[in-house]
Amino acid sequence: MGNFLILFSEKFAPYSLVFIFFILSFIGITHHELWLDESHSWLLGRDSNSLSDLIINTSYEGHPILWNIILFYINRFSSNPFWMQLLHIIISSIAVFIFLKKAPFSLLFKILFIFGYFIFFEYNVISRNYGLGVLFLFCALTIYKDRHEKFILFITFLAIANHVHSIFIILSFALLGIIFLEMILKEDFFLKKKFLIGTLIFGGITALSVIQIIPPSDSLYFERTTDLSVFEKLSKSAITFFKGVFFIPDFRTLHFWNTHLIVNLSKPFAIILGIISIFIPCFLFFKNKLVLMYAYLGILGTIVFFFVTQVSAPRFFGVHFLLIITGLWINHYYPFQTNIINSKLPLMLLKNIKKSLIYSMLITQLIVGITAFCIDLSLPFSNSKQTITYLKTSNLNNKMVITQGCGGTPLSSYLEKPIFFLDADSYESFCKWNRRIPIVQNPEKALNDSLQKVLNNVNQSVIFISTHSLNTEKQMTLSNSLNYKFLKGFNSSIVKQESYYIYEISKI
Repeated sequence: MGNFLILFSEKFAPYSLVFIFFILSFIGITHHELWLDESHSWLLGRDSNSLSDLIINTSYEGHPILWNIILFYINRFSSNPFWMQLLHIIISSIAVFIFLKKAPFSLLFKILFIFGYFIFFEYNVISRNYGLGVLFLFCALTIYKDRHEKFILFITFLAIANHVHSIFIILSFALLGIIFLEMILKEDFFLKKKFLIGTLIFGGITALSVIQIIPPSDSLYFERTTDLSVFEKLSKSAITFFKGVFFIPDFRTLHFWNTHLIVNLSKPFAIILGIISIFIPCFLFFKNKLVLMYAYLGILGTIVFFFVTQVSAPRFFGVHFLLIITGLWINHYYPFQTNIINSKLPLMLLKNIKKSLIYSMLITQLIVGITAFCIDLSLPFSNSKQTITYLKTSNLNNKMVITQGCGGTPLSSYLEKPIFFLDADSYESFCKWNRRIPIVQNPEKALNDSLQKVLNNVNQSVIFISTHSLNTEKQMTLSNSLNYKFLKGFNSSIVKQESYYIYEISKI
């Protein structure tokens, strides 16, 4: 018992906890199947022939390119996506270790945080670019106490985080906003050499990130917003803060990922909670007006971001949770100031409300994170890996594999080669976000005609993988020359859109 307690003493806890975090994460990735977005980033690196080719291929991403560059070089050694997953949990584990060593929180706070939904599952087991941004954000916060003396290093870390994902640009500008205001209030103006150098570094790298984020005019990126009214856009963006700090997926359904229980139960009630939750920072950051300003600058920036983009996935809402955690982190370095909040309410009441809010968020995150992790262990996240495993064990992977649209992207990762996309009439892997799939009056006939065209040029049967079940009898009545044979279906994944049905198509 004594040795166990030593492992979780202040000296050894960071090492023990990060070891547990990494082992659980490794178990997680060995049971996690890549979905579309994970595969898409991996394939951009795999199937870009050069860095210049990668830059061209990522022009429609809406993201900076740093994560894609890293994956580009990983792919020079292996086309197995496992190495992306391993790299990702290593990055996450480093970020967690920095948090455990440097963050000014209790051990209980740290444990609840690192095993919460966003840090343990969404930004860890799922291999995207967010974990890398969290790493550099935490690196910046480790020197926040010495932000003026180490301004260049601090702002460089923030600039690199900006080069990972646009959500970190919001946090970075909010941090810099209060630092600039702090300088003005102290009459410590900006003509110092290190300030000028740091600002140039930050401005240059961030400008480069913004240039990469802005998609070309023919992008499909903003089509999700064209038919929405201003009220719809505002109501959706206004509740994102609540959905981020109190993220509760709807575990009543297999497809819980990217859902929210309260929203599913009652959207009007969710909007009310969203409005009320905007006042949460007042009770968390009553100590100092600069930190309170940081919180509301971040909230304003994220609401504008969600209003413009109308993205609606929890991985984006996590920026609000990061905003709260980073606000609590920097709050530690600011003195107590009398203000309108702490002068009107008893200090003990404010402290109790703050503690209740913090731990209700952390405990909710922990329960949700562990639950999502366990479900992902027991059920396929995507059916992509099982589908390709079936082809390989059935010795069908050497046949021509055909699919439609971006549904084939996760399959290409595990097949480790491009797949023939019917909509593009060519071998593809990653998605191209400027390619519109035409709406046809008779999709069954259109599918049959496309497959007929392909079969005319090959001398053997082909494998067609569909994201929905086909009526093979109906398909064969459309043609006298093709035979459709159903082989296997996989339709029990967490990601609803990634069910796969395998057919062998041959000439009659």
